[in-house]
Amino acid sequence: MKKRNQWLAVLSMTAILTAGATSYTSTIDAADATKPANDHVVLRTAIQNMQGTVTWNGSSRSVDIQIADTKVQLPIGTSSATINGVKTPLDSKSYITKGTTYVSPQTLKLITDQLILKQNKTGFEQTASFQMPGGKAEISASTPDGQRLLVTEADNGSISVLDIADLKNINVLKTVSFQDLSAKAEVTSVTVSKDGKYGLAVIRTGDTDSEANKGLLAIVDLTTYKTVKTYELGIGPDSIALSPDGLHAVIAIEDEELNKAADEIDYANTKRPGSIMVVSFAGGNVLDGEITNLPVSLDNVEGAIYPHDPQPEYVAISPDSKTAAITLQENNVVAIVDLETKKISSIFALGTTSHQADLKDDGIVQFKETITARYEPDGIAFSADGKYLLTANEGDLGKNEFEDGVKAGGRNIAVWDLQGQRMYDSQNLIDEATAMVGLYPDDRSPNKGSEVENLTVATVDGTTYAAVASERADAILFFDLADPVNPDYLGLIPTAGESPEGIHRVNGRSLFVSADESTGTLSFFSKK
Repeated sequence: MKKRNQWLAVLSMTAILTAGATSYTSTIDAADATKPANDHVVLRTAIQNMQGTVTWNGSSRSVDIQIADTKVQLPIGTSSATINGVKTPLDSKSYITKGTTYVSPQTLKLITDQLILKQNKTGFEQTASFQMPGGKAEISASTPDGQRLLVTEADNGSISVLDIADLKNINVLKTVSFQDLSAKAEVTSVTVSKDGKYGLAVIRTGDTDSEANKGLLAIVDLTTYKTVKTYELGIGPDSIALSPDGLHAVIAIEDEELNKAADEIDYANTKRPGSIMVVSFAGGNVLDGEITNLPVSLDNVEGAIYPHDPQPEYVAISPDSKTAAITLQENNVVAIVDLETKKISSIFALGTTSHQADLKDDGIVQFKETITARYEPDGIAFSADGKYLLTANEGDLGKNEFEDGVKAGGRNIAVWDLQGQRMYDSQNLIDEATAMVGLYPDDRSPNKGSEVENLTVATVDGTTYAAVASERADAILFFDLADPVNPDYLGLIPTAGESPEGIHRVNGRSLFVSADESTGTLSFFSKK
């Protein structure tokens, strides 16, 4: 979940520009006579990295480009190109040096813009963005009327409540700090009570491998913006989800035992197992809650990576409010909780995926190697009918954690039944889709690729969608879930900021919002 370094291959420029930047500083060594001294880039490399072809037409002194069903004719030395049959003015002329064709960043942006438009069959478009004043945004949740948005601000120790009634006039109504509860407050997740009167914020209080500080669930009155109640949680809480009936909040108590000096976790020697906590609210009153702590035993779960340390990560709750599903990311495991009995009903390991991938950080994007990887999902969601689970298979353990050639993170989404049977695997679809519009991060090829961070499932105007956040490609990908075990890819839309961490459907509106962690940006996606 760290901000990526921009890779040195020429395609990094297209990724930045497509995501909304207005300029690019070339990283090309001017001492190399085969490369330009200005910011122009090598056309062939950029197009081939987008899985396209470049053909030289000597008779017309032009370059013919084909990427999927997008066609471009680019005459050398002129200030125009024909893109999908439309003559388009360019900001500068292309040119040839020592047999290599160079074009400007803006020319490539014109091409990638067309590629994104052609690929986008989602029915959505990015219609607004908002820069959080505190520079932080990770997880968001909306009030039932869809008029306000609560946004976590991580180690700022706060949430901000935004007025989003008018996307042309988004503003912060109030920032609620929890540093009076703990000087080390870090807000990891947030949700809203069913009646819309309260925000429920999950807070870490400075836990590390040597400090076993318990977390908090803070209840915030959304009229006064005051914390009106707190519940003590386990150490290092992460995700929270509230059941649709408002009766139960389920919280993943991760307790990751991070050594801050080394910035790493010694998984094999951790001593404090996390758990799952269920907070049951009498009559849906979030001020009257009872906590049930569910220890997680992985001793008999074949395929669990670290059975002594479950590390629950992310929570989803079924539409009928009866079942919760929790990812145990580092263990490549999912736990199912029966909310009526408040007991863990099943736990299953997810195994591995195998497909084509780009595994080299070499400036060349090609999916010709075979990867075998543990799924290691972060985000999880139920299908609309509650029969299946969808996982965003980010990976967390790092490159070759066990030196067995099995990688961390599936680089994909997958669909499972509630017994752990895999029903669908998107294979390398997401990496290829991001590459074809110039967004694939080649520097991440050895380590999780586009990094599929999170997802949500929502029915909007009669169509059920999965909206999937690709953290390293800075994009949201949409799938039609008319058949939940056969998701139909509809296209992607770049985010306004970098590293989308959370993706949320705004209640009652044809609107999704991503919280872009690295830049503290909110990106809004509305129906066209």
